[in-house]
Formats: sequence, structure tokens, C-alpha cells
Amino acid sequence: MLHVLALLTAVVSSAIPTGWDGSNAVAAVVASLGVAFAFTATVPFPVSARREIAAMVGSLSAYCVAIGLTGGIDSSYTLLPVATIFLASVGGGIRVAAPVAAIATIGVFVAAAIGDSLEVTANLIRIAAIYTLTAIAFSEAQRAIAAQAAITDEALLAADVAGSRRMNLEATHSLLEDLVAVASSPNVNAVATAQDAIRDAFVIFPSVSSRIIDHNGTVLARRGPEQSSRPSTLIKVESGHGDAASLELWVTDAPPNEDQQNLLRTALIPVGLAIENNTMLLEVAGLAVQRERVRLARELHDDIAPSVASVGLTLDMLLLTDQLDTEQTRNVQATRQNIAALVDRIRDRVQDLRADRSKSLTEFIHGLVAEVDTDGPTVVISLDERTPPRPAIAAEVRAMLTESFRNALDHADASVIDIGGRISEGGGTVTIQDNGTGFDSTTVSDSRFGLVGMQERASLIGGHFTIESAPRQGTVVTISWRDGT
Repeated sequence: MLHVLALLTAVVSSAIPTGWDGSNAVAAVVASLGVAFAFTATVPFPVSARREIAAMVGSLSAYCVAIGLTGGIDSSYTLLPVATIFLASVGGGIRVAAPVAAIATIGVFVAAAIGDSLEVTANLIRIAAIYTLTAIAFSEAQRAIAAQAAITDEALLAADVAGSRRMNLEATHSLLEDLVAVASSPNVNAVATAQDAIRDAFVIFPSVSSRIIDHNGTVLARRGPEQSSRPSTLIKVESGHGDAASLELWVTDAPPNEDQQNLLRTALIPVGLAIENNTMLLEVAGLAVQRERVRLARELHDDIAPSVASVGLTLDMLLLTDQLDTEQTRNVQATRQNIAALVDRIRDRVQDLRADRSKSLTEFIHGLVAEVDTDGPTVVISLDERTPPRPAIAAEVRAMLTESFRNALDHADASVIDIGGRISEGGGTVTIQDNGTGFDSTTVSDSRFGLVGMQERASLIGGHFTIESAPRQGTVVTISWRDGT
């Protein structure tokens, strides 16, 4: 639009003083070709912009010819380069507009020399200034518009991200509301579900003692008098992670037929689902607890520990001044030792908070026992775990328990493995005893890397690891430690 208006203005203004003669007609045609060249440019210009620069040079050349044909510096066609410079500013910014303005100025100088003379006049200087200022002004306007567009795009992107985050948070909030409702529902109560299932079993087998126990040996439900003998019928309760529980029946008459067993399995399906639901709920709760533990560990590590350590450094500087008497020095040194011990305790707590507390030792041992085949040795677990050990200690104890248990399982040829002991906040003792073939513990080689590794792990936690064994008298492995932190 700017090019068309400038062309019409130049044609009309040029014809008014002298009339429509041959020079004016040729100038109008040539200027129209220049406008056509300018129209071939793509806005905004691409990175290379070779075609656009060629179009700008072509249009300026045509305008300069028109200027030379219609009076030189006083020609109305001097308006047309302004439109081209504007196009260069909008399309390519100052990097394109500045050269175009320079070319236009040189072209006008040449046209003035051809049309009039090479005399430098006020009009010539004025036109050169107009071309230069047009390039600068519109380039800055284009840059400001581009910067504002970038800010707008970033704002829109931030709004999209915030909207997406809000939608995710709303979805999470809805899920958490559902989770709270589920957590208070009897559908995750394995005991209540097991009691319903055992009532269904009692309908099928009235006057038969029965009970449902989970994979840890916990009795979820019982019907009838407690029995000391082995159950006559055992039906597994399956879940997504394997056998979740078992239904034990003490049937004195004929055992249940296939149809009755299928009915019992159908009645037990909710028990497996309830146990699975409870497991997943505990996992979700564990994630929340672990996140809070990590936050506390970060706060201890980043804020509290450095502050306490700085107090210790201040006391060190005070001791170096030699301005304290003997009693004051002794008190400051004692305080400094207490601060050093406090820093060590904070570091231990940070390690504990960041460690995994997903399982107690009792749960871990039950997981080990799950690896035993049905034709393997009987495993008796009599562990009294009042308080789980700190995670930094528990990791080493688990490794020693795994090595000891698998040694008894694979090499002892035992029929019974007994895992017992007592664990409290202050420490613990765990024994793994088997009635297997045993060995002469006084001749154990230092090349038994498994035993050496367990000794090293015990040293790491300040504990003790001992083996008592004799040929054909079984083996007793004892792991003990004290938590002095």
C-alpha cells in the first residue's frame, strides 16, 4: 500500500508542473517496474535474503532512473525509496535497512548529477537524512515489535505451562481425594475381607475349623477351635505379586471336591485383592514419607549442619588466640568436642533420612524365606524386632543375613534353619542356626571371600560377626551391633 500510494503521488506530482510528456511517461513505467520488484520480496526476510536484497536493489535502480528523468533532486520520485527502505526495515531490520538506505542515497546523488549537477544542495542533504532516519526509525520499531512478540510468545508459553501444571495438579488432587476415600474404605482392610471370606467358607463346610493366614504367617481370620495339627486342605490366595495368603481347612470327612475348591477360590479372590490394595496403599504412603524424609535431610545438610560447624570453627579461632586461662580453655575444648560429635550425629541422621526404610529386617527375612522351595528345609523365624535398625546399619545387616542364610540353604544340607534374635533402638543380635553338616570353623581359610566380606561389613557398623560350627553339629552365625549414635 505504501509503495502504491508513493507511486501515485510521484506520478501526479511530476505531471502537474510540466504536463504529461514523454519523460514523465517513461519515468512512470520505470517506477512501476521498481514497485513490481519490491513486491517480489517476502516479509519477513529469510536468513539469507538474497532474493529480497536483489529486489531492493532493482527497485532502487528503477527509482533512480525515474528521478533522473523527472528533474533530479527536485523530482517527486524521491519519495519512492522511502517505501523501499521501510520494506527493508520491516523485513530484515537494521542489517538490511542500513545498506538499502546507503544505496538509495548514492542513487539519488547519481541521479542528481545526471539530471542537474553534482552540486550539493540542502535538498540533497535533507533527502539523505530522511533515508537514513527512516532506516533507523523503522528498524528500531521492528526490533521493538519483535521483542514484544517474543515476550508475548514467552508469556503464552508460560501460560500454557501454568495451565498444564494446574490441570495436572487438579487431576492429582482428584486422585488424592479418591485415595483418601479408598484408604478409609473396608476394601483395603484385609482382615475384614478375610472374615467375610471365611464366613463364605463356613457355609460350604459347616462345623469345620479354618483360618486364613497371609504370606508372613499373620492370621487374618479364624473359624472354629484352634488346631495344633497340620491342615488337611490348603488353598492358596493369589494376588498380582504371587501367593498373598492361604486358606487352611481341617476337614475330618472327605476333602473338598473340585467344585467346592472352585467355590472357595472364588470366595478368596476379594482377600487377595484387599491384600494387594493394602500393599499399594502402603507404597503410596511410603513415597510420601520418603519425600518428607528427603526434605528434612536436605534442611539438615544445607542449613543446620553448616551453622553448627561454623560454631565449631569460631571456637577453634578462640582457642588459637591464647587469651583464655586453663579452666576456660578446658571448657571450650570440651564444648568443641561436643560440637564435633553433634556434627557427626547430624551427618548420620542425614544418611538415615535419605536411606530406604521400605522394609524392616523381619520383612526382609520373610522375603528371603520366600525363595525356599517347598521341598527345602523348614525355616523358623523367631525374631523380636522392637525397632528397626537405622538404615545405614540395616543395609549392612541385610547383606550379612543374605550371605549367611544362603550359605545355610545351599551348603549346609540342613533340614531346619532357625533365624532368631532381638533388635531394639540401641542395637541388636541376630543368629542364623542350622542343623546341617557343619565344618571345622578353626580351619576356615582367609580366601573365603564371603566370610571376609561379612567381617568387613560388621566392622563398618562397629559390630561383631562370629561363626560357631563343628562337623555334623550344624552352624551358628551371630551378627551383633550397638547403635551408639
